[in-house]
Amino acid sequence: MKVIGITGTNGKTTTTHIVHEVLRKAGCKAALIGTITNRLTTPSPWELAEIFEQERKKGTEYLVMEVSSHGIHQDRVKGIFFHVKALTNVTRDHLDYHKTFRAYQKVKYGWLNRSCGIKITPRIWRREKLDFQHPFIGKFNEHNVQTALAVLKSLNILPEKKLKKLFASLSPVPGRFEVIHKNPYVVVDYAHTPDGLENLLNAVTDLRQKQKSSGRIITVFGCGGDRDKGKRPKMGRLALRKSDICLVTSDNPRTENPDLIIQDILAGMRRGFFNRRKKIIVQADRRQAIRQAIALETAEDYVILAGKGHETYQVLGTKKQHFDDREEVKKALKNAGQNS
Repeated sequence: MKVIGITGTNGKTTTTHIVHEVLRKAGCKAALIGTITNRLTTPSPWELAEIFEQERKKGTEYLVMEVSSHGIHQDRVKGIFFHVKALTNVTRDHLDYHKTFRAYQKVKYGWLNRSCGIKITPRIWRREKLDFQHPFIGKFNEHNVQTALAVLKSLNILPEKKLKKLFASLSPVPGRFEVIHKNPYVVVDYAHTPDGLENLLNAVTDLRQKQKSSGRIITVFGCGGDRDKGKRPKMGRLALRKSDICLVTSDNPRTENPDLIIQDILAGMRRGFFNRRKKIIVQADRRQAIRQAIALETAEDYVILAGKGHETYQVLGTKKQHFDDREEVKKALKNAGQNS
């Protein structure tokens, strides 16, 4: 069983899903471990051992998995031989855990350069030409497709032309630039880092230009509690610069006061000069924030819900409560008289 590991700040989930789905379409027996399919992005060593054994018994040929910085640092993947390792990118995240960006980088690159196996760095996957059809929107997703293609080519499962043809029929990844509605255009995405949010909003801006639309970009987002506080003002500044209207709300506040998290975000929005026509709305209740965003939109607008993506819960205190951005959007659209 060949194990394929993909790490990076952003793009792990999309890239692993692409690799997994193409492998299956190519007739290979493949399994997937990651953010959407498991409790943790990279499960514990005991869980991984159990998964590996189950897949071995099934006759799985390729096991594709996301490798998180926590998983590397905590030795969850120690002892696993990776036939292929790939790095999507390294930008700011998890500094509440790693403390410094340099330490975070060291973990990622340390794993990539450790032991044998095929190593695919950004320098390698950037060489791949996207001269084929695929369903993914945005420059950041093009990078994910390039990474996936480089990984698949290294496995030599099919000639390159046949391999590329399989990309056209791929399905969207849950919670990753997931289009819930058109006219207005409503997108749910997992972007929860400054780089992820910037990539998402750049993709929407490009889409608006491509569609020659005069619609506004309305962004609903927040920042997680008990996590890296330094990224909050950065995300606030980015969201305001690249949106026409920002609804600042909660995103898994955990044990922190949601209002104080929002104040950290607003601190970044107050810095610098922004067009006065831009509007900031504060609504700590995420359900109400989504309803307000839908109520504000017109048919040409773009409503972006960032941060939670595929998640079906909100962490309040130490408890999880059911909450799904996609469900809430559909309810809000129905109440507004739109068909989702």
